[in-house]
Amino acid sequence: MPTSVSETAATSKYLAILRSLVTWTALGLFIAGGFVAGALGMFRFLNLSQDTLPVALISSGLSFGAKPQSDGAPDWRNKERVNILVLGGDRRSDEPSDQPIRTDTIMLVTIDPTSRSAGMLSIPRDLLIPIPLPSKDCSYLPWGNPYGQERINTAFVYGELCGYPTGGAGLTKDTVQYNFGVKVHYYALIDFDAFEQFIDAIGGVEIEVPERLVDNEYPTPDYGIMSIEIPAGRQHLDGEKALWYVRSRHMDSDFGRMHRQQQFLLALREQVLRLGMLPRLPQLALDFRDMAQTDLSPLEIASLLLLVKDIDAEYITNRTLEFPYVTSLTGPDGGSYLLPMRERIRELITKFLADPRLREEGATVEVLNGAGVSGLAARTADRLKERGITEVITGNTDDGKARRVTEIHDLTGKGYTAAVIAGILGVPKDRITSLAAGEQDPDIRVVLGEDLRDR
Repeated sequence: MPTSVSETAATSKYLAILRSLVTWTALGLFIAGGFVAGALGMFRFLNLSQDTLPVALISSGLSFGAKPQSDGAPDWRNKERVNILVLGGDRRSDEPSDQPIRTDTIMLVTIDPTSRSAGMLSIPRDLLIPIPLPSKDCSYLPWGNPYGQERINTAFVYGELCGYPTGGAGLTKDTVQYNFGVKVHYYALIDFDAFEQFIDAIGGVEIEVPERLVDNEYPTPDYGIMSIEIPAGRQHLDGEKALWYVRSRHMDSDFGRMHRQQQFLLALREQVLRLGMLPRLPQLALDFRDMAQTDLSPLEIASLLLLVKDIDAEYITNRTLEFPYVTSLTGPDGGSYLLPMRERIRELITKFLADPRLREEGATVEVLNGAGVSGLAARTADRLKERGITEVITGNTDDGKARRVTEIHDLTGKGYTAAVIAGILGVPKDRITSLAAGEQDPDIRVVLGEDLRDR
């Protein structure tokens, strides 16, 4: 528990804690492995079939040692999706701040300003995957080559110890992108002590505990263990008990812990909104970088907070990489690991990144080539499918006349999908017209014009 401090220091600490509260709410900030003896033998044992190769290698051709993903930041002002990797570090209060830590919580948070939706994807710490660190940077590591595999929670340690250009956070971001084919724009890392202090600063959090939580091997700050218990039902958790709730894993598994973290995060978000703390946003954003390790600027934090506060809870998606998206493995060293089921994960991530409002409308779309450019309709259909508009058919206009500009016809009142299509294609929304549908007509018809011939 935090020690007592003077009133001035307490005020400063409170501001530091409070700013992390709002950022956690916006980004999903929450919460050990170690190096594996005899790992090289295990990697040969795995034999690296296609199903264990990174999704990125199969789907998008990304290479090892990719550039830091914060380069080319997205424009999220109602335009582009933002992906943030949230890391929870296992750092004790007596450990030096410059010592590399294991990231036992790894959560990919996505925010889509176009659809006003968000999602949280929890990644288990024991997932065995390739870490894209060239062997020349750290040849003494157990795997010793760029095709070796390790637990994902060691990527941060390797990045720090091996001098990766963007450090542990950069290597962890690149590891997630390399394996799952999802561009990671930013990261935020926080430790357990800050989380506990923050919860106390806001007076605790109300949460519905679905079943009694008992853990007889909960780790203590002095590297021992203790027994903890949280009863089922509506509970008010202070900082210490909140940390129990989001950190404990011995009663069930790491999967159970990830579900509790997501549940707690949603409860925290609701409480912050009720407390009305967002007017203090500018100062909180400025203070945030003093407490959490992140590559988000204060202005970027403020912009994200403004986006997140307007997202309805029904448009926040929670996903976890658990069975059947992973399978268990015991290595030759006796260690327990999880192997990714790549095709299933690919399908999960596609749905995770899908626009829930597009899914609700479920529009069928017809794309007609009116520009006289061979293959334009097919290329446009592919662009729409990549953004989650899956029911697309293509063809040519009947009269053979070239259209100067592209038109979008909403035939059944599915205006949200029509507006998204306009945004994807860069077509002004005043070119969306509402028409009566015939018996065989699709929901939306897109007639491509010469203005899209080079897109």
